[in-house]
Amino acid sequence: MNGVDWYWAIELPEHFLAEHPVGTVLGRAEYGDYFCVYQGVTVGGNWKQGEIYYPKIGNHVTCYANTSIIGRCEIGDYVVISANSFLKDVQIPDGSLVFGSSPRLVVKNYGKSRIWGYFSECWEVE
Repeated sequence: MNGVDWYWAIELPEHFLAEHPVGTVLGRAEYGDYFCVYQGVTVGGNWKQGEIYYPKIGNHVTCYANTSIIGRCEIGDYVVISANSFLKDVQIPDGSLVFGSSPRLVVKNYGKSRIWGYFSECWEVE
């Protein structure tokens, strides 16, 4: 695992996939099962009013290239985050496709079944 920076104390889920992990930084977030990252993904904290907050990432979440998830984010289950997206201190509901940058994110509710299609391709499951 060359070219990645994964904080030594993170607890990765039982199932996770680093498809092309070069340049990926994973900080002290809570990671759900079946977490998938591509190159250049950053997950990290944000200082706010003297405290540092880290993301909570649900199950079956895929982060495409150059995604950043920073601060008090709560990412639901079955979420796809598009390439070059920047999320800071936001809540994303289950079954969403996300793109853009905070504070003007675009969140499309695709539902869990449609997101499952993206997920099953990534993990090669039926």
